[in-house]
Amino acid sequence: MKTLTQALAKTAAVIEKTVQTTVQEVTGPKALQDYELLDQIGSAGPGLAWRLYSARARDPARQHQYPVVCVWVLDKRSLSEARMRAGLTKAAEDSFLDLIRTDAAKLVRLRHPGVVHVVQALDETKNAMAMVTEPLFASAANTLGIVDNIPVLPKDLRGMVPCFFNSFLCLVNDSHLVSVCYVIY
Repeated sequence: MKTLTQALAKTAAVIEKTVQTTVQEVTGPKALQDYELLDQIGSAGPGLAWRLYSARARDPARQHQYPVVCVWVLDKRSLSEARMRAGLTKAAEDSFLDLIRTDAAKLVRLRHPGVVHVVQALDETKNAMAMVTEPLFASAANTLGIVDNIPVLPKDLRGMVPCFFNSFLCLVNDSHLVSVCYVIY
């Protein structure tokens, strides 16, 4: 009787894991299940492969810290297509994805006011990767006018003009100062 109970428990665990995996493959990474994507606000990361979206939590209990967050989404299928068009090997793509995983893991551990705060760590499925951070305006590359991987340019990035004053980079939009960064030469 004990062996039968153990076998049933083991079978139930395998079935539960299979169901969870199947659901995740259909619905995507956990961040895409937990958050409703609003608008694409930018692109970031190596090769601007990440698409940044403003998003709102589906569960109101999660909105206590940040009412709106930034969801970072990397579509592995489009990455694979770009790799094939560029004539790169599958090993190069795997190396790139390993770099993404490593960088995301390091970002979770960093705690500093000048470093973006990760709300939900990287989650990966067969077709996508996603993570959630505090709300962002855009990536540094986007504010400097590099807007690859953004099909429709957000209103806030249109007309963005980088101006250099001595060692400071000022970002100006519609005659309003948006951001000031210290630039190290």
